[in-house]
Amino acid sequence: MKILGIGAHPDDLEFGCGGTFLKLAAAGHKVHMLVMTRGSVGGDPRLRLAEQERSAALLKAKLYWGGFEDTCVTLSRELIRAVELRIDAIQPDMVFVNHADDTHQDHRNVSRAVETAARYMKNLLFYEVPTTMGFDPCIFVDVGPVITRKVALLKCHRSQVYKTRVKNLSIVESAKAAAMFRGYQDRVKYAEGFEARRLLLDQVLGSKK
Repeated sequence: MKILGIGAHPDDLEFGCGGTFLKLAAAGHKVHMLVMTRGSVGGDPRLRLAEQERSAALLKAKLYWGGFEDTCVTLSRELIRAVELRIDAIQPDMVFVNHADDTHQDHRNVSRAVETAARYMKNLLFYEVPTTMGFDPCIFVDVGPVITRKVALLKCHRSQVYKTRVKNLSIVESAKAAAMFRGYQDRVKYAEGFEARRLLLDQVLGSKK
């Protein structure tokens, strides 16, 4: 399958989907990453671009940039069209994007734009990041076998590791704690959880029909 992960900022996808993408890539599926901003409010955009490129290289994923400004992403025709054009070019089988219930406006607006742009997609799933609220996943991926590699993806974003706004808490600790909590919900040690707008199990299971 062709997988398209969409994030508002560098490191969103690694936190919410990093383990899942590692497993998908290992199974032979092609991972594409569309990052809508360069995260300039959170750090030097040149550095954050390089960090995201390093992470994408570890995933062997194709990386695209949306070209929007950090904290200034509005729900607009321009935003929806940017996502539509990427979907048209890639023709993905599955799309992952930030959950819409979130305290960060960029996450909310990117999620809503993707929900519109991907309205004809058979598989659309939402993932969580540290600012997500009201997230109630019923789909899980066991990321225990790749948790060390998921951590490596997050560590590619070196400038962000301690920018959690919580004293002495790193993004790595936060991600592992979230993965352990979701794992407990699905009776494994570490998991990533997802909510689905739509999920066609025939396609996920590889049905030829």
